[in-house]
Amino acid sequence: MHYFVKSKHLFIGDSKETIEGILEIKDGKIAAILPYHEEVEGEIIDTGNQMVTPGFIDAHVHLYLSSLIHLGKMKAVGATSIEEVVAQAKEIPVYNGWKIGIGWYASDFGQQVLPTKEDLDKASNEVPICLIAGDAHTIWLNTKALEELRLTSENIPSEIGGEAVKKDGELTGVFLEAIAIYYLSKVLAIYEAESKVALLDYMKHLNAMGITAVGDVALTGESPDDIVYPKLYSSVEDDATVRVSFFPAMREEVGENRRLYQTYQSPMLQMGGVKQFYDGVTSSHTAYLKEPYPMPFFEGDVGGPLLTEEKMERLTLLANQEGWPMRIHTVGDRAVELTLLNFKQAQEKYPFDAPYKFNTIEHLEVMDPKDLPLTAQKSLIVSVQPSHLLVGYETLDEEVGETRAKQMFPFKSFIQHGATLAFGTDTPVVLNVTPFETMYFAVARQTVEGLPEPALMPEQRISAKEALIAHTNGAAKSLSRLDIGTLEVGNFADFVILSKNFLDGSPEEILKTTVVATYINGKKVFERH
Repeated sequence: MHYFVKSKHLFIGDSKETIEGILEIKDGKIAAILPYHEEVEGEIIDTGNQMVTPGFIDAHVHLYLSSLIHLGKMKAVGATSIEEVVAQAKEIPVYNGWKIGIGWYASDFGQQVLPTKEDLDKASNEVPICLIAGDAHTIWLNTKALEELRLTSENIPSEIGGEAVKKDGELTGVFLEAIAIYYLSKVLAIYEAESKVALLDYMKHLNAMGITAVGDVALTGESPDDIVYPKLYSSVEDDATVRVSFFPAMREEVGENRRLYQTYQSPMLQMGGVKQFYDGVTSSHTAYLKEPYPMPFFEGDVGGPLLTEEKMERLTLLANQEGWPMRIHTVGDRAVELTLLNFKQAQEKYPFDAPYKFNTIEHLEVMDPKDLPLTAQKSLIVSVQPSHLLVGYETLDEEVGETRAKQMFPFKSFIQHGATLAFGTDTPVVLNVTPFETMYFAVARQTVEGLPEPALMPEQRISAKEALIAHTNGAAKSLSRLDIGTLEVGNFADFVILSKNFLDGSPEEILKTTVVATYINGKKVFERH
């Protein structure tokens, strides 16, 4: 395979500017970057005024769960009252004996309000129902589902973190954090027969968005099943059209992760490192804050770490000692601070042995400005999801207080302090968000409808060029890869042809851009007709 791609707007990705140039593609890699007017012999794809960029990389996904939702057997639910969500659950079709939905948020029902199994029994007391929260940190089961899973207040595993919510000693049907994922993995077993087809079809869906690689990260740090399935991904590797770097849960027993790290290191499928969770989310008060929540569940409520501070420090040091990049979920400002300090300490004691390895701190939603300088560490990537900025933005003041809300999602400040940004979606926390929408959210700080007015913390807007780098080069580094994410010589020929150059226009120009074609390893995997 040998051909040339000619463009007046070629974004190599090693700087913020486009150039006029020609890419020479040979054997699936970038063989040369030639002057625009150089005479070449062979097949030429002349893109004219269309822009050519590295393939988009979604730094943070939950691949298996997202592919099942794309399969169409899991329905979206979500409303501002428990009654409305229950009415939606009633309409979910039965699949393999279950009704499964995703998308509700307890915070939409009001602060300190959790639904119950009795509420969900009104949708059905004959069919088991599992409703996954939109942030994927909580599940809500009806009585029949508890019976199907043989769940009682006496048989909840004590070695798994999170919470099985109880009232008067009895299960309410709501489960938080690791214990929620533990039971969710059992429910998802109903999809096993269709998992390969679902995965490959979802990859084609991603290709249509211009996505050529993803970082698949554990949904939990404690449950025996973290919903990261390299064996499944390997079974479709020959037909895969998206590169997958996966990050299983980091555990103190390192034997299994050592085996995975040695086994999966191909260009299309590799273990990129490990994942852990310092805290949870603000909506359920499981995010770990420096100061109490404005509407505390109890006196002094600051949330808390999902594992002890000592264990999180120990796991971070152990991961880097093994040579594994570590990705840590942090939402609250106290979790952010401690994670940044742990990463700094880990790299001082066990610096990485390769330039492509990077630790990654995830989310950083509630950010204390005092900790911004800690984000500039050499081997650290700051992975954020711009779409999260606009999920429930109306309730941020209620959740964390007005002062902290104004300091959330400080993308511009990260860059100004020398951090390297990576963009992702955290799908299925948000569904079918395109790279164009992700970049727009970071540049405009508004929804595609232009809300709110004025924009959310408008001083934190970043440029379109900075957003594009975060969704390509920065995202590649979060996967601990330097062989993708830019169109430099020697890198894999993963690129997209876009309908226009949006870099110097208004934020709305980003949304008007479309993917013309997507290539991976120099092979076309999507073309818009």
